[in-house]
Amino acid sequence: MHLPVMLGLAAILNAAPTDPTDPPGAARRLPEHALSSAAEAGLSSTALTRAEEAVWDEINRGSFPGASLAVGRWGHVVLEQGMGRVGAGGAEVDPDRTVYDLASLSKVVGTTTAVMLLVEDGRMSLDDPVQAYLPEFTGYNKDRVTIRHLLAHTSGLPAGSDASGSTPEESLLRLMRVPLESSPGMRVEYSDVGFIILFAAAERAAGEPLYRLLDRRVFEPLGMLSTTYVMGEGCLRCAGTSRTRGDAYRGKVHDPISRRLGGLSGNAGLFSTAHDLARFARMMANGGQLDGVQIFRSSTVRTFTQRQPGSGTRALGWDTPGAPGTGASGTRVSDRSFGHTGFTGTSIWIDPERGTWVVLLANRTYEEGPNRMQALRRTLHDRVADAVRGDGGYAAGSQ
Repeated sequence: MHLPVMLGLAAILNAAPTDPTDPPGAARRLPEHALSSAAEAGLSSTALTRAEEAVWDEINRGSFPGASLAVGRWGHVVLEQGMGRVGAGGAEVDPDRTVYDLASLSKVVGTTTAVMLLVEDGRMSLDDPVQAYLPEFTGYNKDRVTIRHLLAHTSGLPAGSDASGSTPEESLLRLMRVPLESSPGMRVEYSDVGFIILFAAAERAAGEPLYRLLDRRVFEPLGMLSTTYVMGEGCLRCAGTSRTRGDAYRGKVHDPISRRLGGLSGNAGLFSTAHDLARFARMMANGGQLDGVQIFRSSTVRTFTQRQPGSGTRALGWDTPGAPGTGASGTRVSDRSFGHTGFTGTSIWIDPERGTWVVLLANRTYEEGPNRMQALRRTLHDRVADAVRGDGGYAAGSQ
């Protein structure tokens, strides 16, 4: 099993010159980019201000030192805002330059995206057994586990595992031997182990490290210049995820299983900025294309973002709205909306019916205090939905 230990994005290496104060390997400065007015996007500026205030309220409560927020509708970006600081005494958050540990957003922006490409290419099939790609995935009933099961979290694999080895390769092999806790398709169990297996299967199908596939087919074409795995310990542009552990958790993945796998895994490990994820969200809201660049067919986006039978709220990789007061979506998004969250304080939510999308990146694990992220996400998404509905005071032509 091939496990690369580092990557270098060609986009990072070949973009505009760096600031001389940037650390080695830091992404180049982005060009200036314009924002649309709320009125151009058919949104209420009053409701958007209330959405931004919800994030500031949590910063002021001490839930996290800072955050980066991006909001838009269809192709319009109406808000890209850095708030607070990356950490105690650190730099101010910049939506273009501040890099966050995406945690489980890696499952959708990284792993699921790679599988979508491979399915379109005919190199993977959703109902193929995992063993068709990974004969090492052995154990009772594992011959019945399919790629679809892994994506929908219905494989029967546990949420996590303490299986560790002396090398990333050994750790991965041990994870592939973790026994199922239920029969495939019988129940939903949100599983980091399942997505680690999925990442390995996709890499085998691709015939190359997945970071290279994602760089070439997604991140570089979309201009996502700061999206990468393994930023490097002590990264000055990165928002740390632990105040007590300092630079050891700044630019290095927070998730313990991903750390054992060298930071390149299916469940976590990806780093990005709000600006980059705004471009990704716009592409998904627009059916797989952005600014003339086609990443996916619209039919592929629909397939992967529709709730699966017997999978609770789960689509393929993505999540969908749950009962009111649960999950991250809020109560006012459409039934077609989809999104995902990350343990470190990250989320992305897209509503293709209204065309709205919201990216929130925070480092809520930095202070290790109470976790109020789900309540914040629900409030944030409701207020963005209000901006379309008019509940925030929107009238035609208002700004």
